[in-house]
Formats: sequence, C-alpha cells, structure tokens
Amino acid sequence: MKTFKIYLIIVFIMSSKMLFSQQIDSFLQDYHFYKLLHPEKANEYTGIQGNPYLNSEFSEGVFFLKDTSKVKLPVRYNIYADEMEYQQKGINYVVGNPESLNRILLGESVFVYLPFIKKGGYFELLESGKCFLAKKREIKFKPAEGPKPVEGFAVPAKFVKEPDIFYIVVNHSEGIKIANMKSLLNALEDQKPKIESFIKQEKIKNTRQDNLIKIVKYYNSL
Repeated sequence: MKTFKIYLIIVFIMSSKMLFSQQIDSFLQDYHFYKLLHPEKANEYTGIQGNPYLNSEFSEGVFFLKDTSKVKLPVRYNIYADEMEYQQKGINYVVGNPESLNRILLGESVFVYLPFIKKGGYFELLESGKCFLAKKREIKFKPAEGPKPVEGFAVPAKFVKEPDIFYIVVNHSEGIKIANMKSLLNALEDQKPKIESFIKQEKIKNTRQDNLIKIVKYYNSL
C-alpha cells in the first residue's frame, strides 16, 4: 500500500511537469514569432552607454493570457524597443503577438499592452477600476557625435532615460495623455467638481505619480 502511494505521488509530479511543459510549448507556439538574438543582432547594444532595459537581467514573470491561462517564464522589458523578452531553455524570445496577452506580472509591476495609444505599446498599470492610470516609460537613443572644436573629444552613443508619460484610460478604448492638472480634470470631466474639491482638500499641486494614483483611486471610488 505504501509503495502504491509513492507511485501515485510520482505519477502526479510527472503529470504536473508534463502539463507545465505543454503550457510553455503552447505559449512558444502561439506567442513568439522569432528568436530575439539573431547572430547579426547579438551585439546590437555593444558600445552604447546606458541601459535600454527596465532591468538588464531576466527575472521571474507571469504572462496572463486572454484565454485565462498563465505561464511563468523569465522576463525582461526592453523599454527602448518596447518589447517584452522572455527566456526558454537558454534562448531569448520576444512576444510577437502582444494583443493576445491580458497582462504581464514582472516583479511587483503589472504591464498591459494598449494598442489604441499611439502605435500601441506596453504600459505599466498603476491603478485600475472605472478608469485606468497607465505609465509609459521612455528611453531615447542618442547617436554618437564626432569631436567638437571646444571639447576636443567624441561623444559615444548612449541610451537616455526620458520622463515617464502618464495616461488616463477610459472606456477601455481611449487614452488621454496627462500633461498637467487641466488635462487631468478634462479626462475625469464627468466627476470634475468632486475631483476639484478632492484636489483642494488634499492640497495636491502637481501631477506627480503619487498624486495621480491618489486622484484616480478617489475617482474610481465615486
């Protein structure tokens, strides 16, 4: 009887591993269209100062798919290319069909792909409810410059961190860029008097991230 129980445990473990492997194989088939590091791209960022990634190293992430399934894989976010990279069996891939994803959990951050803002891209979800507060991280590439008469030395190419851009998303299909308090109030126009009162009460003076989260959380509670 004891031997039979051990056998059942082994079968259960093996079945779980096979199921997980099938999940990953299905994910690879459905969501990656090409390997990320082609031989000609292997050293693409060599010699460039700065970092195009949110975090250079892969860390554990979870892809939540729109069919309600989920897959755990090592993930990193390439901000400059606006691509989610993942790793499987030592090979790096990039998600080729991001609109089929529901969300991505990367560390303590949640990312969603919003196709209706600009040309579409990955946004960090800061608050959700009747409306969403989303943050777009920005990194620009600055080409190398030759020696200048005054300095007398060349300036290498580099990645430069740009200010984050915030959007209010309403009706799951419209993204409004928040440039200042006026644009924020316009985005939440249906509750404008209450929002204005709340801003005054809380003595909010600007549209910093912590203030935006506070305001959107309040709006979603109305």
